[in-house]
Amino acid sequence: MDFVIGHGVITDGAGFMLHDGAIHISDGVIKKIDTTERLRSVSETFYDLGGRLVLPGLTNFHHHLYSALAAGISPAGPTDTFVQILENLWWKLDMALDEETIYFSALQGVMDSVAHGVTTIFDHHASMNFIRGSLDIIADVFRKAGINGLLCFEMSDRAGNETINDQLQENIEFWEKHRNDRNIKGILGLHANFTLSEKTMEYISKEKPEEMGVHIHCGEDRYDFDYCQKLGYAGPVDRLDKWNLLNEKTILAHAIHLSDRDYELIRDKKPVVVSNPESNANNQVGVMDRKKIQEFVLGTDGMSGDMVQTLRSLYLLGRGHLEDFTGLRELFFDRARSFLQRFFPEKGGLNEGATADIAVLDYTPVTPINLDNLIGHLIFGAKNAHAFMTIANGEIVYHNGEFSFVDADKARKDIKKAARKLWDRFREA
Repeated sequence: MDFVIGHGVITDGAGFMLHDGAIHISDGVIKKIDTTERLRSVSETFYDLGGRLVLPGLTNFHHHLYSALAAGISPAGPTDTFVQILENLWWKLDMALDEETIYFSALQGVMDSVAHGVTTIFDHHASMNFIRGSLDIIADVFRKAGINGLLCFEMSDRAGNETINDQLQENIEFWEKHRNDRNIKGILGLHANFTLSEKTMEYISKEKPEEMGVHIHCGEDRYDFDYCQKLGYAGPVDRLDKWNLLNEKTILAHAIHLSDRDYELIRDKKPVVVSNPESNANNQVGVMDRKKIQEFVLGTDGMSGDMVQTLRSLYLLGRGHLEDFTGLRELFFDRARSFLQRFFPEKGGLNEGATADIAVLDYTPVTPINLDNLIGHLIFGAKNAHAFMTIANGEIVYHNGEFSFVDADKARKDIKKAARKLWDRFREA
């Protein structure tokens, strides 16, 4: 495709903001960023953005697409503790997933994400009764949508020791198959320390390729911390380090209940830490200590596909009006780009020559906007940030309520049928 988008407020969130700006996109990359006046005529195809806010494509650093069909479902038992929430809702749900519902869960979650300007998803998948081939099903949805994904299967002892090898091989084979893929990659998924025995951790540490990263829930609830300490570790990060599973390509989701040694390891080994403020509030597990962890990015933990709303939740559930907008801007733009490029070196930039992953929010600023108050516009102006246009790898995948890769009305009917089947199996389990 060769086209120009123009009459937008264009910013990378870090170094520049261009009013009445335009972007020329051709062959999947950004050819030129300049004023609308200068670029309008360089292509036969021009899209008028009507003054809307244009950002780099957004990244969700921790998602669970398999949960996309769970809205409104009733847990099968009490949910007074974090472990009960897992046992009576999420673990029963993932056991009920089959090939069809894995596909439609992914499709529903991807559609929701793309409609909010997300072009890259780090997904953490579980389907304990359908392990082998599950990541290929999800990858097919990503390819259909044209977006980027870092995919894994969350390993856990909860499905029985006899499935551990299948879980590990699903991760390793997918990772190996996509090592040279620019848009879809694999990583080793681990559920959490407290669902992985010492025997399983030894097996994982021995069999995992050295250069393969890890994506794990870490210290989400106090239970995870206590489990590790009972085994003689300082905490959940320390346990990962002892099993040689901690480095710059380790993704630690949540990182709430940690020891001083854990915090020291995070500072030294520099893993990617992902805060999920809405999920943490929902599960009442606490909040990440932002005085001890200052370098982190955002995920939704399956709550939604809306990263701007997640930023707003971090603000409202955190320091509120005491927040430093400069720090939040660094988190949402600079650090997100830096952490993304650990896994996708060619992604994340809004500059000439970069892959064209772009989010055009359906938000037209009517008050003065600049880099200093950009975060204020996102939190108080854009709010629930639906996209007007989402461009992934140079293709327009969503525009003015329409998806380019799927008939949304038909898809929703199919998704609805699949959801009913999933709910029936959930109730019968």
